[in-house]
Amino acid sequence: MPLVVFSHGGLGCGLQSIAFTEELARNGYVVAAPDHADAMICHIVSPARRGTTLPPRQPKFLDPGAWNDTSRADRRQDVEQVIDKLLHDDEFRKVIDPRTIGLAGHSLGGYTVVGMAGGWQSWLDPRIGAVLAFSPYIKPFQEKNTLHNVHVPLMYQGGTLDLGITPSLKGPNGAYAAANPPVYLVELRAAAHFAWTNCGEEHTTESCLARVTNERLIAQYGIAFFNRHLKGLQEPILENSSPLLAEYRFRPQP
Repeated sequence: MPLVVFSHGGLGCGLQSIAFTEELARNGYVVAAPDHADAMICHIVSPARRGTTLPPRQPKFLDPGAWNDTSRADRRQDVEQVIDKLLHDDEFRKVIDPRTIGLAGHSLGGYTVVGMAGGWQSWLDPRIGAVLAFSPYIKPFQEKNTLHNVHVPLMYQGGTLDLGITPSLKGPNGAYAAANPPVYLVELRAAAHFAWTNCGEEHTTESCLARVTNERLIAQYGIAFFNRHLKGLQEPILENSSPLLAEYRFRPQP
């Protein structure tokens, strides 16, 4: 089975996007979603748990030019440790195919997973086969002009109300245009930055996906992306835009 590791947003937690991660697991993936050191919201164990060391002061989000490969490197280490431990675990190594590993992340987690795909060359993990980035903090890589170093299939998801990040994905100088194919851009209607987190009053994944259109689209396109690039399935949904989306773009491998 393929493995997908999910990296949560800043101050979020591994359970912040369970409607997606749980549905991904239902579709035949081993899914791991660790809490990073900055986890504060929706954690199971206290963020002050013994052994946790918070990262040193980091550059500000409004100053992406100050970011480099030392910025939030603790998150990269977390993801690497999760992959290593699962591939050496007596039970999980029996079911995980080490040739099919993907990463997904939201916001600061999107920064993390794009960094590990080559956004920062020192972070590059050649085991990674596909990256799904939900409203990713991508500006440091744009400032340093490093997105051309990402050579794995990449899907960006953004939203029309995600004014702090989605504009950086679009346009002739956006992250989508700078990416190597195959690359996808999914833009949700009326979706702000936290559209990829849990479903409000909906208390089960089934009710969330049934009643919240954007959550359903997030899962449908995200899982289809991993199915195509980790499982080798055709997934016709990736060839066409849904009328429920604000925008959909796709550039295939030449």
